[in-house]
Amino acid sequence: MAEKIIEEIYKEHSKRIYLYIFSLCHNEQVAEDLMQETFVKAIISLPKNCVSVLPWLYKVASNLTYDYFRDKKRYSDYEEQRNSIDFSEPDRIISGYEYQSLYHCIQLLEENERKIITLHYFSGFKQYEIASITGIPYSTVRVTATRAREKLKKLMKEEQI
Repeated sequence: MAEKIIEEIYKEHSKRIYLYIFSLCHNEQVAEDLMQETFVKAIISLPKNCVSVLPWLYKVASNLTYDYFRDKKRYSDYEEQRNSIDFSEPDRIISGYEYQSLYHCIQLLEENERKIITLHYFSGFKQYEIASITGIPYSTVRVTATRAREKLKKLMKEEQI
């Protein structure tokens, strides 16, 4: 019975979690590994009073990705990867030219802006939930979201989306 529930949770949320992690690390293999690890750790450490699994999955994914880049060497690799983003992987998952173009523009935002915009628009979380998932103060989430939307509008105008 428990295996079936875990399998359902994985099928329902794995693409979202993968895209979220990929938007942070820009590496197909790392995103896949961190996604698998996210599900394992999230299921093992799921709080008893957890009402919804999805915010917990995002929190675990966010923490694991942060841990991955904590090492300075990996962080410098991350900056190099960010400057040479390969958009082919998300294109296979995200359908529709407009969504793909939007996703590409989001990848050009700063890390916290990307997290907030991705969690809000692609996953449907409210700002207070994003604050809880990411550990960023609620007021900072609000300000960053506003600034990120303005940047995104500008980028989309430049890309003629």
